[in-house]
Amino acid sequence: MTDGGAADASAATPTKPQGRRAEPPHAPAGRDRLAGLTATRESAFPEALRHTARVARLRRGILWGAGGTVALVGLGLLISSLRFLPVDLNLARVALKGTRIVIESPKLVGYRKDGRPYEVRARVGVQDIARPDVFELEGLDVRVETKGASAVTLTAPKGLYNTKIDRADMSGGVVIRDDKNFDLRMAAAVMDFKASVMTSDQTATLKIDGGEVVADRVEFSQKERRATFSGNVRSVLYGESDAPDEGLRTAK
Repeated sequence: MTDGGAADASAATPTKPQGRRAEPPHAPAGRDRLAGLTATRESAFPEALRHTARVARLRRGILWGAGGTVALVGLGLLISSLRFLPVDLNLARVALKGTRIVIESPKLVGYRKDGRPYEVRARVGVQDIARPDVFELEGLDVRVETKGASAVTLTAPKGLYNTKIDRADMSGGVVIRDDKNFDLRMAAAVMDFKASVMTSDQTATLKIDGGEVVADRVEFSQKERRATFSGNVRSVLYGESDAPDEGLRTAK
């Protein structure tokens, strides 16, 4: 009797199926998991679009610099080429020191072919009679009026222009900027007017509306409307909340 009762109890106990994995009691359904993934992706779309817009603004600013920067440098240093309309040249004082002709506070005012005015100033201009192809400028300051009542300026402590090879070397800290959203700073730069290319092999920092780029080397090509940054290139895109309030207007 005892053995029979035990046998009946064993038979009544259900046997677990082999090879089948029990689901967790609170596992989400497939539809819920799909909804969670969709919600995450949808929330990421606006941020991705904002990032794309900032990249586009940065790219437009760099392309603008590729054309505007080269044109500005060419305007400021090709004084003797007479590629523009008649200009008004003012000289504070001219002196002869040995073989060097020293011009104090030269100021050149004129108009480009599109009718917009430009102004070239320098603290001192020097030309050596023994080297007539070379013209030195100290305290170079160029201002070119652009669209929308704004202006682009170039400043450099020193400039050396060689008319024979059509090249200008600027040093001492070159700054090219406008009144709103473009600021390019280089320790030194070289302008090849025949190739319409400006290069700098020293650290260059470009700040525009929406971001900035820092690199060991930069090259601007006017013909190709191309700006190439190379060597430890670092770029920063400002978000809507972390962009500087005053931005480039306060840069000096």
